Amino acid sequence: SAYGTDGIWGRWVGYANTQHNGNKLLKKHVEDHGTAGLVFSVLLTMDLDSKKDDVIAKESFYKRALGTRVHGLNDN
Repeated sequence: SAYGTDGIWGRWVGYANTQHNGNKLLKKHVEDHGTAGLVFSVLLTMDLDSKKDDVIAKESFYKRALGTRVHGLNDN
């Protein structure tokens, strides 16, 4: 999820600078396999003024719906 004043831009800057932005499963994947073949998609956009809890709730919905905790690189 991307919330706060920098929104999605801040999130992507973190990924561009570190290749994992603190995601330990993504970091391990990049260390083991590199970044080739990784695909990121924006599933939903929300206003920058959206409440943090609302943004996290939407993210959790998509993690459950798409099974990214079991079959992806999300462990939270």
